[in-house]
Amino acid sequence: MQNRTPSDRRSGIDRRQTQNEPPASYERRRTIEPRQPEVVEIELSPEELIALGFDTAPKPNKP
Repeated sequence: MQNRTPSDRRSGIDRRQTQNEPPASYERRRTIEPRQPEVVEIELSPEELIALGFDTAPKPNKP
């Protein structure tokens, strides 16, 4: 922890060693921005689906 640059905002004090309140709402994030998950659709062949553990054909119901 000795190699800190002047632009480093961390203090080096372990916050878990002191009994403090949770951070205020304005301390949690510098700016408020919603989290947006990145979703990508991929095409898988039947062989790849079977390799991943998915069955391509539905199993018949036995009464």
